[in-house]
Amino acid sequence: MKSKLATLYAGLLMAAVAVLSTAPAPGWAQAASVKRLVFASAGFHESNRFWTVSRPDHLQFEPFWETLMGLDPKTSDPIPALATKWEHSPDYREWTFHLRKGVQFQLGYGEFTSADVVHAHSLMMRKDSTATLRPFWATVEEVKPVDKHTVVFRFKGPVMPSSMVFAASRSGDLRMSSKAQWDKEGVEGLDKRPAGTGPFMYGGRQTGLNIVYRRNDNHWSGNKVEYGELEFRIAREEATRLALLLSGDVHIGDLPRELHKEALGKGLKRFSSSLPVDWVSLYFGGMYFLPGDKEFKKEVPWTDKKVRQAMNIAINRKELLNTVFAGRASLAYVSLWAPNSEGWNPKWESRFNELYAFNPEKAKQLIKEAGYKPGQIKVKLLAFTEPGESEGPAIADAAAIYWKNVGINAEVEMHDWAKIRTMFRKKTIHCCVWPNIIGWRPSDQGVRNFYIEKGNNHHFENEFIAKTFNEVANSPDAAHRAKLLQSIGDHLQEEFADIPLFWFRNEVFANAKVIGSWAYPGPAAGRSSHFETIKLVK
Repeated sequence: MKSKLATLYAGLLMAAVAVLSTAPAPGWAQAASVKRLVFASAGFHESNRFWTVSRPDHLQFEPFWETLMGLDPKTSDPIPALATKWEHSPDYREWTFHLRKGVQFQLGYGEFTSADVVHAHSLMMRKDSTATLRPFWATVEEVKPVDKHTVVFRFKGPVMPSSMVFAASRSGDLRMSSKAQWDKEGVEGLDKRPAGTGPFMYGGRQTGLNIVYRRNDNHWSGNKVEYGELEFRIAREEATRLALLLSGDVHIGDLPRELHKEALGKGLKRFSSSLPVDWVSLYFGGMYFLPGDKEFKKEVPWTDKKVRQAMNIAINRKELLNTVFAGRASLAYVSLWAPNSEGWNPKWESRFNELYAFNPEKAKQLIKEAGYKPGQIKVKLLAFTEPGESEGPAIADAAAIYWKNVGINAEVEMHDWAKIRTMFRKKTIHCCVWPNIIGWRPSDQGVRNFYIEKGNNHHFENEFIAKTFNEVANSPDAAHRAKLLQSIGDHLQEEFADIPLFWFRNEVFANAKVIGSWAYPGPAAGRSSHFETIKLVK
C-alpha cells in the first residue's frame, strides 16, 4: 500500500506534468544571442539595506557588493578579494586586513579604503540591524584604520580562523559599501542606486518582479564577464520557474528536487555547488529554558522531552529523503554540525540510529506517557520559500502527515520568511514548528546564533549551553574548544532539541544550449554565487 506521503507526491508531480506537457524543449535562445542572462529565483526579502536581511537574501547583493575575502569557487577556500592578505595576533583577538589598492567604487565614489570597512561595520551595529551575523560583529571592540589600506578588528574574545573566514568572506554579511556615498546621499542613496566594487553594477529593481545588473567593464580583477547584463527574476511558484526554463525565457532557475527528474527529462542541465553546504531541520518554538525567561510557557507540549522525541521518531526520514529530496541528500545527525565542523563527534551516527529511528508506535506511547490523548496536541507548521530553499513547504506537508498518523493535530500555513523570522527572533512562535534550510557555518558561529540568549534565533536555550559556550568564546585552545563544542552537540542530540533531517548541495538547473559551465562553492551567503564565472556555450 502506498503511504499518504507517496500518494501526495505522485499527485504533485502529475499536476506539474500537466502544466508543462505543452512546454517546448529548452534552447530557444542561443548562447551567442544572450546579452542578458536571466536567473529565476523563488524570491527574497527585497532591500538594499544589507544589515537588515538574512544571509540567503544576500543573493541580491552578490553581483555588485563585495567582501574582504573571497571564496574559491571549487574548494571554498578563502582567497584575496578586497583584502589581499590578513593575519591574526597570537591570542586571536586582533585580525589585521591589508586592503587592495586602487579599487574604485562605481558611480564615481572614489577609492575603497579602510574608512569604508569601518563604515560597513557601523551599519551592522545600527539599531535597525537584523543581520544574521550581527551577534558576531557585536563582539568587535574596535575597528581601527591603521592607514588608508590597513584596518584592524579588535575583538572581545578570540576569533578562530574558520569563524573569521566565514564572517568576512562571501559567506558572511559584511558588504563593503561606500562611506562617501552614504555621507552624500544617506540611506536613500543605497535604496535607489547603491555603489559597489563588484563585477556587476546595480541597474535597478521592480519590487516583486526583478533586479537588473550591468556588467562592470572596469573591475579590479581585469576579468570580463561573458554577457552584458544579469537579471534575477522572481517567480515564487515552482512549476512557473520550470516552465520559464523550458520556454527559454530564463536561463537558470532554482527548482525543488521533486521536479528534478522532469527537468532532466526535458533536457535541462543540473549544476551543483562544489560542496554539500545546506542542512534542513524542523525547529520547535518556545524552547526557552533559561531560568527566569518570561517567554517560557510550560503549557507548550514540546517543552516536554518525550513529546519532542515522539515528534522526531514519527518522521520517516528514509521516505522523506526519497520523495522530497529525490535521494540527493544525506542524514543530519545533529543540526549545525557536519564532519568537518569543530567539535564533530563520530559517535553521533550510532546514537542517532538508536534515538531517532522511525517508530510511530513508540511515538504514540511517548505522547501517552507525556499525558496527552490522541488529537490533544495541536501544532502549526509554518512554511516559506527563499533562494535555494524550495523544499520547505513539501517538508511541512510531509511532517503534518506523519504527525497526524501518531495523533498530533497538525496544519500547515504558508508565510513570508520575514514574518517567521520576526516571530522566532521575538520569541512569539510558541504555537509552531517550522522547517528551515540553513547554510553551513562554523559550529561556534552557529551555537552563538541559534542557542544563546544574545543570539538571533533562540532555537533551544538552557543553562548548560550558555555556560559551556561562554567557555568556548573565551578559549583560544583548539582541543579544549572542540571538546566543549562536542559536548553541546551531544546535549542537543540527547535533548531532541530540534528535528534534524538532511545535508545536501545547492542545485540549480540551466538551459544546456546557453550555459556551458559554472562553478560555485555553495557556502556563499546567497548560496548561488560567482555569477561572473559563468561561461556560455561557444
